[in-house]
Formats: sequence, structure tokens, C-alpha cells
Amino acid sequence: MGPAKTIKVQERKILCEGDPHFPLGHPRVYLAIGDSRGVDCPYCGRRYILKKEEPKDD
Repeated sequence: MGPAKTIKVQERKILCEGDPHFPLGHPRVYLAIGDSRGVDCPYCGRRYILKKEEPKDD
């Protein structure tokens, strides 16, 4: 098994079910990204990182 995958997301609340290509995956886990801008899944070790928001031009 290789290193855990890092996934960039736009939402602070996410759902992880493991690798979609692996038939069994793991139980659904709802994760919340706090001030650290990242969270790790306790089952598969995937790291979810909040994408940086680009400043909007007015």
C-alpha cells in the first residue's frame, strides 16, 4: 500500500468512503475541516485540504 492520497476540496464538510475503485471501501465518515485547512480520514488516511479561495474582483 502506497502513501495516502491528498485531495483538494472546496467545502469544509466532506464525506469519505475510501477509494471508489476498491469495491468495499470503508464505512462512510463525515469529516469537518477546521482552522488547520486540512483533515485526515481515520480509516484510509486520505488527506483532505481546503482549496485557497481566490480574491474576487469587484
